[in-house]
Amino acid sequence: MARAAPASARAADIVSFLTAHPSRGFTISELVAHLGMNIASAHATLAVLTDCGFVVRDPAHRTYVLGPALAVTGFAALEQHPAIEAAIEQADILAKELGAETGVSAVAGKDVILLARRGPQPPMPSIGYPGDRSPLLAPIGAVFMAWADDDTVRAWLERAAVPPPLADFYRGVLAETRTRGFSVPLPAIAAPAVMKAMSQVRNEPTDDNAEHILAEAMNQTDEMLLSFDDLTDSGEITFKTVTAPIFDPTGRALLALSITGPYQPVPVSEILNLGRRASRAAAIATRQARGRPPTYKQASRPTGHG
Repeated sequence: MARAAPASARAADIVSFLTAHPSRGFTISELVAHLGMNIASAHATLAVLTDCGFVVRDPAHRTYVLGPALAVTGFAALEQHPAIEAAIEQADILAKELGAETGVSAVAGKDVILLARRGPQPPMPSIGYPGDRSPLLAPIGAVFMAWADDDTVRAWLERAAVPPPLADFYRGVLAETRTRGFSVPLPAIAAPAVMKAMSQVRNEPTDDNAEHILAEAMNQTDEMLLSFDDLTDSGEITFKTVTAPIFDPTGRALLALSITGPYQPVPVSEILNLGRRASRAAAIATRQARGRPPTYKQASRPTGHG
């Protein structure tokens, strides 16, 4: 794969960072600190982005925010990816039907990005807001990895430096996810140590050490993904979300549709019912976008993730 040009990487970092922090603007000094750039390079990159309308500078506060030209880019992306609109429509339907928060996410390079959220804001930490990025390292993004090829799954596990016993467990959960059609992240994925490390990654996305700290925090946190082995339907579990994949015409897991849990124990049978409901909604979005679920043989082929 071609090595990214420094200037293009800087531009992508700036746009991604501003997208992930839409509620405020940032001065050039703040962007330099967060993104590890030198001020001269940042100034040159911001000048080009401003000339293109991709960012706008507030002359009074000297801060930068996303520009209106990116709105057109977003509309064009929706035209090229009808699955996104179909997924958001299903998220709306589920949110109204269940009275729960729902979300649509996608793989964006080496990250998972939240594209949309619908429904009520839960009282506990939720799936976040559109633009939120999380590194695609185990167990984050399991619903995408369940249908990925072996090399991609291996890279996903290695990026997180997952120890062998935990890697075996995650592979087993991915197999369950393929069989059931949905994954179930548990509240531990939002444990305080993990969220503190995640906040550092989001605030300093170019800091490799921040990702290393996040990986360590996740490897030391128990029960981040639910395995249904040895569970009974009457048993009760607190879960974070149930998440089902939406496939593109090549059989790739392009998007994920999630339902946020109530943050209190519910019977396993209810989790299974919610998972099946999420899977049906994801299947509708897949069909509307002319996608198709992969066969297992297809799932063993390279998918482009990672």
